Amino acid sequence: MTANRPSALDFAQILRARQELEEQARAYLAELQVQLKVMLEARGYQEVTVKPLDASANDEVAAAVTTVVLARLPLEGLKRPVFRVQAPLTVTYAGQLAVQGAQINRFMITEPFAQPFSTNPPEMADRLVQFLSERYMAHLLQAGQDSPQG
Repeated sequence: MTANRPSALDFAQILRARQELEEQARAYLAELQVQLKVMLEARGYQEVTVKPLDASANDEVAAAVTTVVLARLPLEGLKRPVFRVQAPLTVTYAGQLAVQGAQINRFMITEPFAQPFSTNPPEMADRLVQFLSERYMAHLLQAGQDSPQG
């Protein structure tokens, strides 16, 4: 391929490579969702369900799915023992898994999460759960400090 005169074969090869990456990315996101459930159960969450809310992709990403996670905390007597997490998972053509705009209950995590898509799904699930857990814990601790004391 020359920069000035791409041929039909050049386009076909690029589109085939993109198509292969899209197929790998969709399979990766499906496995990642399975591993998220395993990881949360290993951390003591109960009645964990992980399901895709929607799957979409556009020309800018190889694959995308918004995942919803419901998990019950192990203590009795809590007013709201169920966590609801909504996480838009995206695999880019640059080979990154990106999560931006995740929400835990009503708390929006504005900081993006990005890791190489080559990371194996169990390890990626662990990293993602850790990332989200740290941000939500910091939010809860900060909210506790901001509460008026009686």
